[in-house]
Formats: sequence, structure tokens, C-alpha cells
Amino acid sequence: MLPFFREAFGNPGTPHPAVGGVVQRAIRQAREQTAELINCLPNEVVWTSGATEANNLAILGSAEDVPNNKRHIVTQVTEHSAVLEPCRYLESKGWSVTYLPVDSEGLVDTDQLVDAITPATSLVSIMWGNNEIGTLQPIQMIAEICEKQGVAFHCDAVQAAGKVVIDLQSVPISILSLSAHKFYGPKGIGALFVRNLAKRFHIKPRVFGGGQEAGLRAGTHNVPGIVGMGAACTIALKNQSQWSSHTQKLRDKFEALLRGTLADISVNGSTTRRLPHVSNISFHGTDNEGLLTMIPDIVASTGAACHVADFTPSHVLTAINKSRDSVASSLRFGFGKDNTDEDIQLAVKLLVSSVQSLRTEV
Repeated sequence: MLPFFREAFGNPGTPHPAVGGVVQRAIRQAREQTAELINCLPNEVVWTSGATEANNLAILGSAEDVPNNKRHIVTQVTEHSAVLEPCRYLESKGWSVTYLPVDSEGLVDTDQLVDAITPATSLVSIMWGNNEIGTLQPIQMIAEICEKQGVAFHCDAVQAAGKVVIDLQSVPISILSLSAHKFYGPKGIGALFVRNLAKRFHIKPRVFGGGQEAGLRAGTHNVPGIVGMGAACTIALKNQSQWSSHTQKLRDKFEALLRGTLADISVNGSTTRRLPHVSNISFHGTDNEGLLTMIPDIVASTGAACHVADFTPSHVLTAINKSRDSVASSLRFGFGKDNTDEDIQLAVKLLVSSVQSLRTEV
């Protein structure tokens, strides 16, 4: 990224080959690198400022020119707020939104999805892997259902990219959201995959101006961010299997050590269909706010790590019918490629001491 902060700082819209040309080539390469990670065409990649903008563009952009008899969206109750809030906004404008429930593991029922799709449905939006509990949805089946019904399918794949294989030549997803910093790229850059973008514009822009990104996202390109995302995609593609195996082993060891030391804890969500790097645990008999204050050396959260800090009950845990105690005593942990066994040992030691101390106080 550094040369594009310092030497090659030209605007990619500038026609001069020594100013704009070198930047244009860098953007083109990054688009190819991003497309390779998810196995799509480079011209199906639209740059955004991150996943929130990508999700908003997918949902609100898809809704822009929809006739009145097609103003229905299907999503699920455990989606990220960057999907739920645009849906609620459309509801305020007269749209109908079906929020599918999930089971105790956080899985959506595909039979309920089939029943929810009507002739008025224009879009289904279901995330690949949940950011709080890690549950992986049956995306292949959902995509095929939507394709058979002739309904566009948007998938928030932010947590899944770089962690699980995403092959858009095999999975008929219509629109897919990415964020670079979830696989060690820079913050403030993301992408939206739009299938057959060059052939049909079924998404309308939300930002207007210079017509960049095939007219879907106006504004001068964030060149260093784009270059960084492309590089991160290449690195993630090369190391995806190794990183996923490493983080899963650390997560499983973390959970096993806690179970072997502490009584009355439970893992939230699926233990078989989940992302390799996420663990959500209820430490019954404690409160998560108090527990967080006692473990400043551990980075954890009570819900989505990217939300503005608050301690409101997790809508995801509430949706999987966890008790009030479970919700109030749960913490979400994330594991990365640079974590070690020593990190896990230390985290467990700190957690055990803090949980025992809190339970003694109660």
C-alpha cells in the first residue's frame, strides 16, 4: 500500500498514463485478486468503504426500482445490523419484510424459507456465517432455492471470507458482501460482488457523482485501501486452509480447557456447523459486563465486535432462545492466525480466575 500513499498518489480518473495509468493498473490487479478469492469475474467486483456500505448498496440498491407488487424481502432475525437496519428502513417506506426465525443452534429452516418466498419477493438476504456465534448457514441450498424461485439472493459473507471456501462459480449467489479487515486487510475498504454486472444493472447506486464502479458507487477510489484489499485476498487465498485449521484447533482447545476447569458453562450456537475462529460462551452465574472489566488483557465482546460499545442484550442469543442468564453471562471470543497455545493458556487462566471470583461474590 505504501507507494500509493507516497509516490503513486494520482487520481485513477486522470487520463495521463504516468499519473492515472499506474493507479488504474493497480486497481485492476486488486480487482482480479479479489475476484480470485471468491472465484468470480473481476468486472463483477464493486469497491465500497466496507461491509456496511456493501450491505446497504445490496439491499437498498436492489429496492430502488422495484415495482410495487415486488416489495417483499426475506431475511433472518440473526443478521448483522447492517442488513437488519436497511430492511427496517424499507419497512418504514411500505415494504414487507419477513424475518425468519432460527433454531437453538442459529440455523435457518430452509422449508420455512421456501414458504416465505412469494410472488412479491424480490430479495432474500441471509449471511454465510454469523459474527457472534459462528453458525454457518446452508448457503448452497439457500442459493439454489432462490435461483429456482427466480429471486435475487444477497449473502453477507464478511465473516466467512478467508475462513471458508467461497466459490461463486458453484454457488448461485446473486450479490455478496466482503470487508477487507476481516481477513487481515486494511479497514475502510470492502467490496460487493454483483453477478452479471456488465449485462444487467439490477442494483441502483446510492452515491451519485462521477460514475465510478460501473456507475454504482461514485467517488474517487481509495487506492491504498483497494491495493491492500487485493493483496490481503491473495495472502488469504494462499493461507486459508492453514489459518482455518490453526484457529479451529486453538478455539477447540480454549473451549476444552474451560470445560475441564469451570462448571456450568455452555457454548452458544452450533458446535458442528460453525466458523473456525468464533466462540461464544455463557459463564453462568456471572454477568458479562462485570466479567469484561476483570479481563482487560483479553479482547472479547458481549455481542458484535464492530458495534458501538454497549451492553444491550445480544439479539442473536435472544433469537436462539437462550435464557436471560445465558445472554447476560455470555462473551464472544475471536481467534486469529497469530494467536498461540500460550495465548490460550493465559486467557483460560485469567478467565477461570475472574469467573470464580465473580461467582464467589454472588
